[in-house]
Amino acid sequence: MNPLDFITALIVLAGLLVNTVPLIPIAAMGAAALRGTSTRLQHWLGFRKLEWAIVACLGYWLLNFLWTRQPPSELLTYDFLRNDGAMLISYSAFIFFLGWPLKARYCRAFWLLFLAVLAGVALAGAAITLNLPFSGIFEPLGIVGQEVVGGDETGPGLFFGWYHAHNTAGGAYAIAVVMALAFAQESNLGWKQKLFRRALVICCLIGLLNTYSRGAWIGFVAGAAVILPIRKLGQTMKVALLIGVPAVLIVAMSSSMVARLDTFSDPYEGTAAVRLDLWAEAWNDFANSPIVGMGYGRYNDIFEEFSGVRGILWVATKGIVISDDSHAHNSYLHFLAEGGILGLWVTMFVWWCAWKELSFFESHFPRSQLYWLEKAAKACLVVALVQALTEHIIGRGSVVLILDALLGMILAAARMEARTAKAAALAGQTLPPPNLQTATRGRGVVALR
Repeated sequence: MNPLDFITALIVLAGLLVNTVPLIPIAAMGAAALRGTSTRLQHWLGFRKLEWAIVACLGYWLLNFLWTRQPPSELLTYDFLRNDGAMLISYSAFIFFLGWPLKARYCRAFWLLFLAVLAGVALAGAAITLNLPFSGIFEPLGIVGQEVVGGDETGPGLFFGWYHAHNTAGGAYAIAVVMALAFAQESNLGWKQKLFRRALVICCLIGLLNTYSRGAWIGFVAGAAVILPIRKLGQTMKVALLIGVPAVLIVAMSSSMVARLDTFSDPYEGTAAVRLDLWAEAWNDFANSPIVGMGYGRYNDIFEEFSGVRGILWVATKGIVISDDSHAHNSYLHFLAEGGILGLWVTMFVWWCAWKELSFFESHFPRSQLYWLEKAAKACLVVALVQALTEHIIGRGSVVLILDALLGMILAAARMEARTAKAAALAGQTLPPPNLQTATRGRGVVALR
């Protein structure tokens, strides 16, 4: 492995695991930017549809910000970039990861290491929350918060891992469990590999449950439905037991977790009632300005003054700027409120392009070492899109950064494999290397780019 790639991988890994210290993910994005840009220039890698979709998305939101007449200097303030503006940075990072092609085996090793670290942190967090013997040695890690679950309920502290909020931790661990499920379904594994990957599933599942993030739980169920082999009932039952038995045992051991599950059916529960109010407010903002919204970054502002025609174009052009972590607790409504139909469309088009390209490589290179990672990436995208129904997950930084790295690194590696296969075909070889063999129809290799 190239030493520069190795150093970059270590920095990026740290940035994906820790967001409580902002300098760490900033360093990770900086390293990805330098390595991704240099690799693009070195190998003359042009932009494809996905990259141009990201550029269009970023361009729209920047224009949307500017026509609200906020001072351009606000774009560079720490509070804005940490909260509302985090989306601009995290979506930009996607382009850099797409320009950083690693070999398939290195890409796989990176994500297995990511899962292994998360699994270890989850076990330490479980030891603390269950007050197991000698668990005090893990307390300096700062992975369990001091707040309790819901209003007057009592329970253990929330598991944050090394993330800033429990919903962020929930999103990261929901992605991790789905990814571990994909690795666990690979064929031709020895018993040690099978045991290791099943342990990753169980440990990351423990972490997910201990975050008490209901949106992440629902996102995980949706992602698991994508990754599980529905047509192979026997294998599906094995995986379901691998997930279900530990989950039932954990829930049965924790009265606070049972209480948390009960809140699913209570629309008047504290945080659920707050979400309903926020959704109504965001919908009202969208209804007032359905085309371009009220303006990027204006959702949290107070004493706004609007310009335009209410019901068509009604943009907040004055007001007291509030840059904090408040949001509509629904990415789709937040995008509609601040950017209107255009804002939601350009943002979702990015993820649609990513899904389509992943599907292309998954279907045309079924023997690639990246096959199960490609399936995992699609399922992880579903996790985030479903969790975005209750959180502003795809409009902030931390979970989007994990998606950027996962989808970007996999697609970059898959593109490199496709170029290698095409070059081999043009050189007169009858078939590409074994891990790149794909179905052939007529003459040549099908749909190589």
